[in-house]
Amino acid sequence: MDAQWIAGYHDSWSAAILRDEFTMFVVQRRGVETNGGTLCGWVLRQKNLLKERRGVRTGVRWFFGMLLATGMGGAGQAMGQEAAWSDLTISFVYGGDKAPARAPLDLSKDSVCAKSSKNDEGLIVNPSNKGIQNVALWVDAKKSKITEKNIHPDLKKPSDGKIVLDNLECVFVPHIVVARPGQTIEVKNSDTTGHNANFNFLNNSAQNFVVPAGGSKDLKLEKDEPAPIPVQCNVHPWMEAKLIVVDHPYVGVSDADGKLTIKGLPAGTKLVFKVYHENSKKSIDEVTFGGKKESWAKGNFEYTLKPGANDLGTVVIGADKFKNQ
Repeated sequence: MDAQWIAGYHDSWSAAILRDEFTMFVVQRRGVETNGGTLCGWVLRQKNLLKERRGVRTGVRWFFGMLLATGMGGAGQAMGQEAAWSDLTISFVYGGDKAPARAPLDLSKDSVCAKSSKNDEGLIVNPSNKGIQNVALWVDAKKSKITEKNIHPDLKKPSDGKIVLDNLECVFVPHIVVARPGQTIEVKNSDTTGHNANFNFLNNSAQNFVVPAGGSKDLKLEKDEPAPIPVQCNVHPWMEAKLIVVDHPYVGVSDADGKLTIKGLPAGTKLVFKVYHENSKKSIDEVTFGGKKESWAKGNFEYTLKPGANDLGTVVIGADKFKNQ
C-alpha cells in the first residue's frame, strides 16, 4: 500500500471501511494469526479513537497512515499490486549450413595433458540441431534499472556455497563461470600436473596464482565486472575460461542444445538484455529473431516479459558473425 492508493480510496470510502470485515481482510491477506482476536481488537480500538478525536474523514486518513507505518500496508499489494515474476527461455542456433568442425588441441607439450584428447572450445555447435553452446545472456542492470527492490525475494542473496572452477584433463571446467560480488571461487586442480589461474580483472584486483596438482585456492570477488573476464593458464596456453561477474542473478549460459533459461525476472517492465559469445567477431548485432531479421545495437535487445513462463523462441546467428567461419 502506498500514498497514492490511500488517496484514491480516502475520499470515496466512509468510516465503514474500518468494520470488522475489512480488518479481518487485511489481517488474512497479510497471513497474520490473530490469536483470539488480539490484533483485531487493537485495530477496532484505533477505529473508535479516530471517531472521537478527529472525526470520520480525518480518522480514515490517520488509520491508513498507521497501516503504512506498522508494516500492515501490504493490503494494497494484496488488492492486485503484488509483484509478478517471469521465467525466460531462449535458444541460439548457428546460421550456417552445418555445424563447423572443432579443431583438436595440441596437448603434446605436457605428458600428463597428452593423455587426453580435447577439441577447441571457442565455438561449439551441436551437429544435430545447430544449437550454439556457451552463449551468455544477462540483464543490463543499469539500463533495466534493476535494484534490490525488483529482484525476486528468493534470489536477492547469492548462494553461500563456493563456485568451483576446475582444471580437469587440462581444460577449465566449466568453460563459462557466472558469479556475483561477495561470492568465492574455488579454483581446483584435479589433474596430476600443475596449473596456474590468471584472472585479468578490470574492477577487482588482478590475480595470478599457481594451483598445484590435487590442490585448490580460493578467490573472493569484491566487485562486479563490466565484461566477461578471461581466465588463463599460462603453463598451458590453450586453456582459457570466461568469468561473468554481475550484481544480480539474471544470467544464463546456453547448454549443448543452445538453450538457456533465466528464472525469477521482474514481469511487466522493459528489460535490456546483453548477448555474448567469445568467438563472435564483434558484438552480436544482427540476428534472426522469431523469423524476422533484427538489429541488436552492441549485442543488446529490449523485451518486456509477461508473468509466468516466456519462451522467446529461437535466435539464429549467421555464420559470418563468428571468427574463422
